[in-house]
Amino acid sequence: MEQSQETAIELTLDGYGVVLKNNRHYKIPNLLPGEEAIIQTFHNGTGKVVELVKSSPERMKSACPWFDDCGGCQMHHLAYAHQLALKTARIRDVLNKVGIDPVLCLDIIGMKEPLHYRNKCQMAISERNRKVMAGFYEEYTHKLVNVDHCLIQDDRANIIIKTCRKLFQDHKIPIYDEDKRTGLIRHILIRLAKATDEILVVIVTASEVFPGRNNFLKALIAAHPEITSVVQNINPRATSIVLGDLDRVLYGKGTIEDSLLKKRFLIGSKTFYQINHRQTEILYTKALEFAKPSKEDLVLDLYSGIGTIGLCFSDHVNEVIAVEENKTSVKNAIQNARLNQKRNIRFLATGVEEYLSAIVDIDRTPNIVIVDPPRSGLTEAVIQQINRMKPQKLIYISCDPESLGSNLQSLIKSNYQVKKVQPVDMFPYTSHVETITLLSLKTA
Repeated sequence: MEQSQETAIELTLDGYGVVLKNNRHYKIPNLLPGEEAIIQTFHNGTGKVVELVKSSPERMKSACPWFDDCGGCQMHHLAYAHQLALKTARIRDVLNKVGIDPVLCLDIIGMKEPLHYRNKCQMAISERNRKVMAGFYEEYTHKLVNVDHCLIQDDRANIIIKTCRKLFQDHKIPIYDEDKRTGLIRHILIRLAKATDEILVVIVTASEVFPGRNNFLKALIAAHPEITSVVQNINPRATSIVLGDLDRVLYGKGTIEDSLLKKRFLIGSKTFYQINHRQTEILYTKALEFAKPSKEDLVLDLYSGIGTIGLCFSDHVNEVIAVEENKTSVKNAIQNARLNQKRNIRFLATGVEEYLSAIVDIDRTPNIVIVDPPRSGLTEAVIQQINRMKPQKLIYISCDPESLGSNLQSLIKSNYQVKKVQPVDMFPYTSHVETITLLSLKTA
């Protein structure tokens, strides 16, 4: 972990500066091309800025006072327009590398107000010098950075977390110590519904026994009557996974309700739900625009989660078959279908590969297939099964440009051609980018 003065030679497409030291490339956060800095490098090919010696004219003063230490964001030192250009370039570069015309990638859809967009806000709780802290871990470490006000979290969550910290302190509620495995409070998770303004607060504890729980709860609701539900999640395991298996409802229903494109959804502590409401509606609207569904269409929604995109399509088609292997998500999806009084959507609790291998010989082929796979992308088996099924249109929603590029390369070698690629900035000030791609069956 020696220190040296180096010059950044380029910027990676995910926002890291690159330095060449002893014939090895290192990725350095918060460093721009041409900048000189004293850096500390690590064996894993990463490093950090110890002191900035020479700044780039493209550098923007970060509005976040914790940016240098916190591992949550990667791009607070770049103007938002520059972030958007970088993300569009990243997708075009991926397409170009796999032989797809980068012109097919449209300019990214950004946000007019790119701060305070997160409707899911999660902070680790710790104690230092008898003072309760809440924040995020420094990148590549398990060192907690105390953050009073996160600029990408919904501001209501910032205020509630600040209140919780004070109440933990005032009520002398023991804070969990990871090294000693003692104490109680581990994390705070807050979920907010944009459409209804409902708020769910989740207190993650190391045990079910919660001394002072009633007094804490009474004080929290008195300070924030806007809170509609409070849940205690119990996670006794020595793990970096935030949530445990058991939820205990302390106040309210234990869930909140939100809506996307006029479809209603129930959200609990563990529900997978997109964290940027405004951009999710743009993403799903773009999916409908790309697919151009009709009332005769059968839609196959793969990796369907709690049914968000399938239910948004259900008004426009004859039937939706949604496939999801997580049984809890399927249970939630069925509840959401009932909530929306939709009878033309079926949810199947099975793996995508298993389902596709069983239905490739059925008479009725889906006209439209929607895939929203995990970060690793589609497996080759799934790609082969889609190729055998030959739906007219394939809508591919991706959260990872590299796996998207690999999958598109496989798809265009067989039956499909890429028609349009639309990046959507779901996560401003971070390196992440969501992409929706329209593929159509090649004509003979």
